Order: sequence, then C-alpha cells, then structure tokens
Amino acid sequence: MINHNQRKRQFIDYILQKYHHVNPTVTYLLNFLKTQPNIINSVVFTENVKYTPRGIYISYQQNTQVPFVYYKDQLSYTLCEQAFHDIRLSTKFEQQKFYLEFNTPDYFQQLYHLDIFEENPFMPQDDELVLKTNAHLERLSIEATIKQLSKKLDGALDKHQFEQVSYYLKQIEQLRGELDEN
Repeated sequence: MINHNQRKRQFIDYILQKYHHVNPTVTYLLNFLKTQPNIINSVVFTENVKYTPRGIYISYQQNTQVPFVYYKDQLSYTLCEQAFHDIRLSTKFEQQKFYLEFNTPDYFQQLYHLDIFEENPFMPQDDELVLKTNAHLERLSIEATIKQLSKKLDGALDKHQFEQVSYYLKQIEQLRGELDEN
C-alpha cells in the first residue's frame, strides 16, 4: 500500500504527463516538489489558495490570463521563481506548508481518487458574511472617528478657535455622508 506522500507524487506525475505548461519553470518546480522528500511533506492540495499564507495556483487552461500565481502573505507574484526560491528556503529554515491548486478539468476527481485533497483551513466560511462584517467594522470605525472629532470640535469651540471648528465640522459632515451612503 502506498503512503500519502507517494500519492502526492503520483498526482504530480499525472499532471506532468498529461498537461504541458506554457512556462517551463513551472515544470521544474513540480519536478523539484516531487523529488524532494522533505518538501513533499509540506505540499497540500486544496482549493482557493489565494486565502492561504503560501499558495500556488497553476493553470493549464489555454485561455487563462495568468497561468501561474504565487500567493505569499496577502501578496501575489506571477513569477514561478519567487515560489521556487521560497520553497527551497523553507526546507532549510522553517518548514512552511505550501498549498497548491491546479486549474485542470479533472483536478478534484484525481485528488479524491488519490485521497490527497485537504480542506483549506484559511478559506472564509461565507463570502457574504465577510462582506457584511467588513461593512459593519467600517461603520464602527467611522462612528468612532466622528465621536473623536466631536470632542475636538467641542474643545475648539471652548477655546474660540473658529478655523479649527470649521475644519472639524467639514470632517464630521463628510464622514456622516459616508455613513448615509452605506
């Protein structure tokens, strides 16, 4: 019986044999992943890698605008070399997990067949909930800023600093306008 890492290597072999990537560096990267025993442990096959700390998205579709994206700490890179460099450094220092997603017609079928698909632990539970939460947090932030500006406005009135009073009033009006829009 083959172990989990051997099944991961089988999947990478399958991808390399069945598909040809436009960027040869991607092929080198996949060969490197499959041949390094301490790296294959760090490879996780999942979905929506853009939410992960270290995600690699590889597309084999002909009409894809971006055939390779490496997501690292909320930033994205389209150069495969960046991912390759980070993976090599990770094996020497901190042993990070790298989450891979492929855009192929049979991606999930193959992962489930080999039993190597893992749920993405970083994926938001509900995009609508995330949007509502962000809107609520923005509203709270604006309300707190209005409260702060109101205190400054009161202080400026007490000191008869009418230029500052005018400035604070404009700021408060602008923020209230933003609240009304939301």
